[in-house]
Amino acid sequence: MPIENMLVGVGLIVVGLLLILFGVKKNRRCSCKTIGRITGVHEYEESDKDGFHYYSYSPEFEFVVNGQTYHGYGGPTYKKRKRIQIGGSIVIYYNPKDPEERFPKGSKKTQPIIGAAVILLGVIFLVISWNG
Repeated sequence: MPIENMLVGVGLIVVGLLLILFGVKKNRRCSCKTIGRITGVHEYEESDKDGFHYYSYSPEFEFVVNGQTYHGYGGPTYKKRKRIQIGGSIVIYYNPKDPEERFPKGSKKTQPIIGAAVILLGVIFLVISWNG
């Protein structure tokens, strides 16, 4: 079993490094900032092993670049739908060469943080394999 743990650990570390790398590159490409408008609410549903459902919500938004309107969703996630104010403003970072590549303020660090968590999990697998 230690060899399998070691392989899983190395694999997780590689995936984590790639997530951080791609997240940092996307953050650099999305160098322009604009104000978008919240147009709706995107609902996420998760279920646990007992079948209990959990819901979270993030804003749906639109923003305009060079007269073209773009749509998306994401950003801050809330447990209560009513915390998102439809018609309100939201800061959007976008790629000036391709405005379809964008993310709302609050999401800039998400991918690198997930990458760091995956690396930590990989290190745990390596430690288990060396001590197991």
